Amino acid sequence: MQKSTLQLFEAQSGYISAKVQTENGPVFHLHSLVRPEEEWRHFENIDIWGDVIVLAGTGLGYHLVNILSRIPSSARIIAIDYYKELVTLFQKNFLSDLKNDTILISSEDPDTEEKFKSGCINGKYVQVIRHPASYNVNKLFYDSLMRKCKVKNAASNDTFLILHGKFFLQEELLRAARKNGMKPVPFFYEDMKDLPAYESALSRIIQKEKPSFILSVNMLGFDGCGILGDLSDRFGVASAVWFVDDPHPILLHQKQFINSNMNAFCWERAYLPFLKKQGFSTAEYLPLATDPDLFSPDKKSSRHAKLAFVGSPMGRKFLSSIAGKFLWRAEFEKLALNVAKLLLENPAIGIDKLVKNVCESSGFRLPFTDDRNFTWLCSYFLHTASMIRRQNVIKELMMFGIETFGDEQGWKELCGEGLKTHPDIDYRYGLANVYAGIDVNVNITSCQMSSAVNQRVFDIPACGGFVINDLQEDLKHLFEENEIVTYGSYDELKEKAAFFLKDDKERSAISQLARKRILAQHTYSHRLLEIMKKLFSSSSLRDGLSF
Repeated sequence: MQKSTLQLFEAQSGYISAKVQTENGPVFHLHSLVRPEEEWRHFENIDIWGDVIVLAGTGLGYHLVNILSRIPSSARIIAIDYYKELVTLFQKNFLSDLKNDTILISSEDPDTEEKFKSGCINGKYVQVIRHPASYNVNKLFYDSLMRKCKVKNAASNDTFLILHGKFFLQEELLRAARKNGMKPVPFFYEDMKDLPAYESALSRIIQKEKPSFILSVNMLGFDGCGILGDLSDRFGVASAVWFVDDPHPILLHQKQFINSNMNAFCWERAYLPFLKKQGFSTAEYLPLATDPDLFSPDKKSSRHAKLAFVGSPMGRKFLSSIAGKFLWRAEFEKLALNVAKLLLENPAIGIDKLVKNVCESSGFRLPFTDDRNFTWLCSYFLHTASMIRRQNVIKELMMFGIETFGDEQGWKELCGEGLKTHPDIDYRYGLANVYAGIDVNVNITSCQMSSAVNQRVFDIPACGGFVINDLQEDLKHLFEENEIVTYGSYDELKEKAAFFLKDDKERSAISQLARKRILAQHTYSHRLLEIMKKLFSSSSLRDGLSF
C-alpha cells in the first residue's frame, strides 16, 4: 500500500475539507472543495436496519450528520478510517453524543482485523455504510477488513435473489420460479436512488432472505463499483449472469469487478471462450426458452397476416444509437458495409478478427486502439450486417405480400413504401396473439448470434403459430428434424413460403410437434433448473421442485 499524507484545508464555503497526497504524486480529495458540509444529502436515502453499523470511512463526518441521529442506541457502531487523525476527530465531534457501544479503528491500531471481526461477530445484521472517497483512496485497507466480516449465509435452498427491472426476461424467470415451488426474491435495482442506497438495500435483502444464489440477466442490476461482487463474496452467495446479448459491450464497465464467485451463462456458444477469460468461475451454454403462460394456443387470436416478420429492422435509427457510444466517423460507413458483407458470407468468423483483417487488407487505420471504442465499433458492424440481412429477406418475400410488425418508419426506409407495415407489439400483452394470427412467420436471426437461436424459435410454436427459421446450428441440438422448418438460402425460403402458405394441415402438424418439444424441454423453468445444476453439486437444492 503506497504511503499517503492527509491534509486539511478550508473549502470555499469556509468549512474544513480534506485531501490525500500520495508519495507518487496524485492528490485525492476526500470531500468537496466547494461545500463539503452538504455531503449528507447524498446519504439521506439510506435506511438504518443493522444491529451492527460499520462506518467504512468516517472522513470528516459530513455524510454522517443525518445518519448517526437515526441509529438506535441498541446498535453497535464500528467507526473506521485509515487515518488516525480522522478517527480522533470523529471521537471528539460525535462520540460524546452517542449512547451506542462504539468501536474505533484506524490503520495505526494493532490487530485491526481481529478488532473488526470481534465487533461484527455477534451481529445478526451487519450494515456497512461506505464513505466512497475515503474507501476508494485506501481500498486495500478497507477490503482487508470487510473480508473479515464474512457472514455464514445459512442459505435457504429454495430462495434466490433476482435482479429485477424492466427487461423482458426478468419477469418471465420470476414467474417460472414461483410456478415451480421456488421463492424468488426480486431486488428492484431501478428503485435505488443512489449508490449508498443500493448497497444498503442489497446488503439488507441478502442478510434477511438468505438466498442460495443471485441471478442477473445481462448483468442488469450490477452496480458500477463492484459492490454486488463484494457482497456476494462476503456473504458466500454465488451469482449467476445469463447473457442473452453480446457480452463485449456489457462487460466494458464490469469486467474489473468479476470474481471467482460469479458464474456466466450465455445463449451463444461463440462467446464462451471470451467469458472464461474474463474471470468468471464458469461459463456455460444456456439457450433461450419460452414462457408457456404468455405464449399459449389458448390465447384468443384473430387473423393478422398470411406471411409476416415480427421484429425491428435494426435500421438507421438503431445504428445511430450505437454510433453515439463511440468516436464515430463518417468514413466508418464504407468499412461497415465491407465487414457486413464478409460476415454474412461467413457468420462463424469472429467480428474482432474480421475487422482487423479488413483494416489490414484495405490499408484502413482505425483512429483509436482502446477497448471501449473498438468494442462499440464492432457492435455497429455486427448490427449493420443484421440490418442488411433483414432488408434482403423482406425484399425477397415482397412478391408474396410479406408484412412487418414493429418500427413502421424504419421498415419503410429500408424496404420502400410498398411494404405493408404495422406498429410495435408489446411482448407480454399482444405478441402471442399476433404470432398465432400469422399463417407463416419468418424468422431472421441477428448477426450477434453465429449459432444460437432467438425467442421466435420458441415463442411462435408455443402459442400455436408456425415459423420458418433461418438455418442456425443450434436448431439441430434443440429440435428433431420433423419439428422445425428451416431455410438456408433465399430460393429455399421462397419455395417453402409458397408451399406452407397453401398447406394448413402440414403447418399445424409441425407446430404441434415443436410445441410438444418446447413444453418438455425449452421453458424458463427448464433453464432455471440448468442454472441450479451448474451452480450446486448437491441435489438438495432441487428437492421438492416440480420442474
